[in-house]
Amino acid sequence: MKKVTVTCENVFTGEEETVDLYFHLTQAELTMLNLSMNGKFENYNENKESISPEENVKMFEALLEKAYGQKTADGLFIKDETAKKAFLCSPAYSALLMKLINGEENVFEFIIACLPKEIASKMSITEDGQIKVNK
Repeated sequence: MKKVTVTCENVFTGEEETVDLYFHLTQAELTMLNLSMNGKFENYNENKESISPEENVKMFEALLEKAYGQKTADGLFIKDETAKKAFLCSPAYSALLMKLINGEENVFEFIIACLPKEIASKMSITEDGQIKVNK
């Protein structure tokens, strides 16, 4: 699970607010995400030179949408469609997406942190910033 804290402007009050966001993908969700992107997500390192900036942004958007959820008071992680729609329209979503696009948040670290532990434990980030799958 990945927890990200972002600061953004509240559109109603104009004041800055800090929001904690939570992201996690199950193995099934990861598989569906990869299939929806024709394998580009899984093979990103090999394909990144042929992926356009627009496709990169779409991948980030799909990742955020699929992985977003809310932590409940009793410790559950819920992916509610209404909450997800609200998140996708929020300043917090915009702030996080821009952090990913502008490199303020390491995309590969973000992805690995969203993955199930059994998958994430087999991955690392190389010195040149690539995801490496350790067998």
